[in-house]
Amino acid sequence: MKKIAASLQIIALFVAILACTKTEEIVVPKTKTELLAGTVSKSWKNTKAQATNSQNLTIDLAITQPLCITDNVLTFFPNNTYEFREGATKCNASDPDLLIKANWSFSTDETKFVIDKIIFQGQSFANTSFDIVELTEDIFVGKTTLKVGADTYQFQATFETIK
Repeated sequence: MKKIAASLQIIALFVAILACTKTEEIVVPKTKTELLAGTVSKSWKNTKAQATNSQNLTIDLAITQPLCITDNVLTFFPNNTYEFREGATKCNASDPDLLIKANWSFSTDETKFVIDKIIFQGQSFANTSFDIVELTEDIFVGKTTLKVGADTYQFQATFETIK
């Protein structure tokens, strides 16, 4: 009888220890690719786009453009491709839904972001490198320098995820 009581006490003690043991979840931080492109894809909307020229004049392109431009959607894929698509409104009904399909990459140290095609002020630029100012689950901010004609622009764009 003493053996059974002792065995029951040991079992009860073991159960009590297991019940009190906290299991901690290990949270693995997302990679920059996961933050930008998700695991399948991730879509973003431009909420701010400032350009400052060499005369120090700054314009917010996001608020000066018509809705048919500002509602466009930028979708990144983890295979280093992206699509820039028309949003809910089009400037011209005959405009294609897919405006740009191209590639993106990070620099080796992931402090810069490179896209192989961007259109700014009606001019197309190839292999444009952006400094990553901020990249979180919900915000992506990048800045670069672009030369349009005789003028040079400091350009910074802010994107927020579309949920």
